[in-house]
Amino acid sequence: MINLLPPERAAQIRYGRINSLLRRWLAAAGIAILILVVIIASGLVYTNQQSKGLLADIAATNQELSDQNLKQIQADAATISGDVKVINQVLNKEVRVSDLMTAIGQYMPAGAILSSLTLGSVTGAIDLTASTVDYSSAAQIAVNLSDPASQLFSKVDIVSISCQNSHPGTSYACAAVYKALFSKAAASNFVNPVKGGS
Repeated sequence: MINLLPPERAAQIRYGRINSLLRRWLAAAGIAILILVVIIASGLVYTNQQSKGLLADIAATNQELSDQNLKQIQADAATISGDVKVINQVLNKEVRVSDLMTAIGQYMPAGAILSSLTLGSVTGAIDLTASTVDYSSAAQIAVNLSDPASQLFSKVDIVSISCQNSHPGTSYACAAVYKALFSKAAASNFVNPVKGGS
């Protein structure tokens, strides 16, 4: 094909086509940049809204927990956890209460009966309540139970003695309360480790 156009005209047409192509590329790049700016701006707005919403949710949750007295609930949970530990310790040992009561009964003087005992653990202290005919019988209980020969208690303290006819119609006029600390021998004599399955 023979090109009859003068070289200047041909160059103008060629550069015109290149300029048209460059204008299209610049327009496409401008549109892409504009779309990116819109995406980034909308992303920032969305993230900001989400952040504000989460902060509001956290504040509402904290207020709800504060209203529900979370600290008191945590303290109650710690108390219950401690109680469960004590229960587990008691359940992990088999206390022969009948043998223990028989042993205590052997050291009761004449004119005294064991009314009740509160057993927390054989490695600690127990509370004993006895009914007696008089003050001297009540004092004699403490002496008998704290006797090293009994090997029951290393220490017995009298908490109170009151004589107001605690058992009307009987000769037991006094009620005595004692706090007794088990001896090491008592712990081994009256506690057996629980065997598996028993």
